[in-house]
Amino acid sequence: MTRLSLTVFTLTLFTWSCQGKRNNAQQPIANTLEYKGLQGTWIRHGKDGFTLIEIKDTSNILYYQLIDRKAEDDTIRTDRYWYYNSKAKLGYWDSSTIWIDTRKFRFDYRLKGDTLIEVDKMGDQGTFIKVYTDDEKELNGVQ
Repeated sequence: MTRLSLTVFTLTLFTWSCQGKRNNAQQPIANTLEYKGLQGTWIRHGKDGFTLIEIKDTSNILYYQLIDRKAEDDTIRTDRYWYYNSKAKLGYWDSSTIWIDTRKFRFDYRLKGDTLIEVDKMGDQGTFIKVYTDDEKELNGVQ
C-alpha cells in the first residue's frame, strides 16, 4: 500500500511539474512562411463589401469579411450585413498557389507579385492587393 501511494504521489508530482513548465514557457511564434512576400495585410473590396486577410505566418492569420447583402442582390433585408472573422492557417499547393483555411471555409489563391487572386473551380473570383500602414511604408520604403 505504501509503495502504491508513493508511486501515485510521484506520478502526480511529475505530471503537475510538467504542466507548470509548459504553461509558463512562452513559445515564440515561428516564421514558417516559405514566401516572405505573403506576410502583411491583403484586401479585396467592392460595392458589396470587403475581405481583409492579415498574414503573420502560416499558422497565425486573421481573416475578416463584410458583405452588404442589399448591394449584392438589391433587395431589402432585415439582416442586410453579414460579418465573418476567423483565425486561419495557410498551406502551399505549389510555388505560386496557396490555400487559407478558416474555421468554416477554405479558399485557394494564386500569388502574382503584390496580388493574391482568389480561385475556385469556376475560375478567378477576386483580386486582393497588399496594403501597408504609413509606418510600414516608411519602414520598408514602399510608396
